[in-house]
Amino acid sequence: MAAAGVEYQHIRVPKVYELQENADTTIIKMQYVYSKNFIEFFEQAGFEQVDYLIGALEYFVEHEISKCELRKVSSAIFQEKFADIRAKVESNPLYNENQNGLNRLNPAIADLMTRCQTIFDNLKEMTIPEGVCHGDLTFSNILFNGNNYYLIDFLDSFIETPLQDIVKIRQDTAYRWSQLMYTKKYDAVRLRIVCDKIDREIDQYFTRKYQWYIDNYRVMQLMNILRILPYAHEEKVISYLVQVLNDLLSSVEGETRNEKGCEGNENGEMKNEKCTNDNPSPERTLIMPIAADKSEYKTRLPRVFLIAEDGVMHCIRALKSLNLSRYDHIYITILRHLDEKYALSERLILQFRINGITNAEIVVLDQPTTSQPDTIYQTILQKNIHGSIFVKDADCSFCGEDTIGNAIAIHPLEELDWVNPKNKSYVSIDDMYYITNIIEKRIVFHFFTAGGYSFESADTYCRYYEQFQQQPGLYLSHIIYSMLLDKHTFRPVLTKEYEDFEFKFEKK
Repeated sequence: MAAAGVEYQHIRVPKVYELQENADTTIIKMQYVYSKNFIEFFEQAGFEQVDYLIGALEYFVEHEISKCELRKVSSAIFQEKFADIRAKVESNPLYNENQNGLNRLNPAIADLMTRCQTIFDNLKEMTIPEGVCHGDLTFSNILFNGNNYYLIDFLDSFIETPLQDIVKIRQDTAYRWSQLMYTKKYDAVRLRIVCDKIDREIDQYFTRKYQWYIDNYRVMQLMNILRILPYAHEEKVISYLVQVLNDLLSSVEGETRNEKGCEGNENGEMKNEKCTNDNPSPERTLIMPIAADKSEYKTRLPRVFLIAEDGVMHCIRALKSLNLSRYDHIYITILRHLDEKYALSERLILQFRINGITNAEIVVLDQPTTSQPDTIYQTILQKNIHGSIFVKDADCSFCGEDTIGNAIAIHPLEELDWVNPKNKSYVSIDDMYYITNIIEKRIVFHFFTAGGYSFESADTYCRYYEQFQQQPGLYLSHIIYSMLLDKHTFRPVLTKEYEDFEFKFEKK
């Protein structure tokens, strides 16, 4: 509880103005802090804000460590605590079922208890820092006020150790506890990106510095999750706890299982055999993904394949505003069943010939993809693309400079007479003209993305995409945001003569 008196770096504690106690109640009058909860904060945080938070959490725990002493903790403390937890679990009717007229522990829970018993029976004494800690340092107990973070709801722990605070932070970053309890709508992909980033950094930081963290984190996390089990009442919470406990037990028991279900390199990027090229290509490739499989396409041609009064197909108009001579290859990716239904390949080939486009090719996918990023990924694999890529949306056109580096085509919102702002993603730009944040479908910045995205390396794009394969609700902005958090820089490219075809269709 002594940690409640600490103000360190960006960490704050709301001021207590008055304390009233009687036999039945305790009333605390505290400072009101204008703040966001962790979901609201993460949905708008750029990479700088995420870095500030990581640094503040590390500094706060380091400050706690400096107030502690390394001590040997008897395994009996953990064994007694587990015995208490097990007794409560076995008496909880939610975990029991009737078997031949007798109440017996649910087999899945019984297996967990048996495995945990083995772990704690064989546990040796721990050497950990003891002294002060918050006790319940989850994201739900942090009020986010800009780059200041107010800690609330301090809690006595069965062991007062900063390791408990690391465990609680990773309860959210690795296992998404507070996210599980959140009931409002939110961008789950973005939250995953932020939590994964914080978890990697926190884990790597303390792994580099402290052997006691390496030796004891998993057992402490196991005990932490077990302590929740007796008080769970909802099916989703029970299922969550069983899954997390199984994962932790597998880890403690020595099985090689990654907490996220995947292996990453030191930068958090996924290992990928399909997209790796030891000799980077200087080629520049343009990809136009048009592989959406909407129900209305059963009865009508996708609008981007319609031909305007001047005889130019809309998706071709989206290409013609660019300097196509700068690209070694141009690929338009479509679905086979729509190609067969509407003769899309024949239509596109005719448009290439009419408009003098000589370096374009059609990529046909046999199966629908899950998202635009998936379509891009499948195109890269099918055509064995390396080097830099430029992704162009088919439903808009613009003029602007091209770059082989990481970049996003942007346009100021106020310069348009007509636009559907809800369907855009938005970017923030710092004083050095770098992109610091990108947010999907929320009007929070001055510039929106204009339908052009440059990636310096197709291989890097693949590695980041593979972190999110089959993830519902995935947008290209999520891939870029994940790269921003890992310090990949993106430049903005200001566009001219922007035209939104899809909005024109809707107006008609």
